[in-house]
Amino acid sequence: MKKVILITSTYNGAVYLPAMLDSIAAQTYTDIDLYVRDDGSKDNSVKILKQYQKSFPEGKRIILINEKDNDWGNKGSHQSYRYLIRSLGNADYYLFCDQDDVWAPDKVERAVSHMEQYAPEIPVLYVHNYYVCDGSLNIKHTLPDRPSVTPKEMQEVSLSKVIMTGTWGGVGMAQGFNRTLKELTFDCGEITPSVAVDCWISWVVAGMNGALIYDNKPLAYYRRHTGTYSSGGAGGLLRYKDWRRHMNRHCSNITNGIRDYNRLYGERVSKERAAFLVLFDSHNRLGKFCYPHRLRTSLLDEIAFRLLILLGKI
Repeated sequence: MKKVILITSTYNGAVYLPAMLDSIAAQTYTDIDLYVRDDGSKDNSVKILKQYQKSFPEGKRIILINEKDNDWGNKGSHQSYRYLIRSLGNADYYLFCDQDDVWAPDKVERAVSHMEQYAPEIPVLYVHNYYVCDGSLNIKHTLPDRPSVTPKEMQEVSLSKVIMTGTWGGVGMAQGFNRTLKELTFDCGEITPSVAVDCWISWVVAGMNGALIYDNKPLAYYRRHTGTYSSGGAGGLLRYKDWRRHMNRHCSNITNGIRDYNRLYGERVSKERAAFLVLFDSHNRLGKFCYPHRLRTSLLDEIAFRLLILLGKI
């Protein structure tokens, strides 16, 4: 059986944490290590994690990173995840996990079976559909079905749209990836703290012509509540409320991400992708505003992004 590591950072998640841990304990796949870093919680999150450590089923382990380095400080979500990723053991496959989600029992098993279709040397990102819920797990909707992308098809994917979309490859709680993509994404050099890990991994798999596997079966309940950090799968008015609330964070994610991407992978991508990186890594507002290719799919988003460019936000 292939080794699977789950990755989560917790912060004041005591209300939802037991439901998430119960759903992992109930996974049909048995060879699982859950690596957790608590980011300075003030509630009972750590106590709950330690209780579950003692009672987790055979074949599954909870590894609390803080116990190894005695670092219980608050680093912020992005930095906490990156610190956690640097502390991981070796595995064949990895999956991100949010502290307030609930997983279907076959999520890990399906993720592994889908990613196994590709040879280990090919970078693979797996993303599944999910139920968007309120804080009490009342289902609001799922996401539209979307196609997978093979490595050959990925060569035609616009890197500009991928980066500008941010979570083009799905939100972190729905992502899984193989060891090759993990090493390519996180072992090639440091990235700016403001760059979101789930965005970064989708940008890398696209630019490096890896495979994106999209599983249209909903495999998790994704809570949307007042403490939700990312915009995730929000739609309609909620999506734009999130954008207004987090505009500076979104723009910083894109601009710093492009700068890091150009530095780490600029010489490894196609000429068209490299030209985009060089232009958007510059201070040439007019050149970026007149960029001849679409940056977003919808016209409203396209107009908004062109205005953000003129304002010097991107």
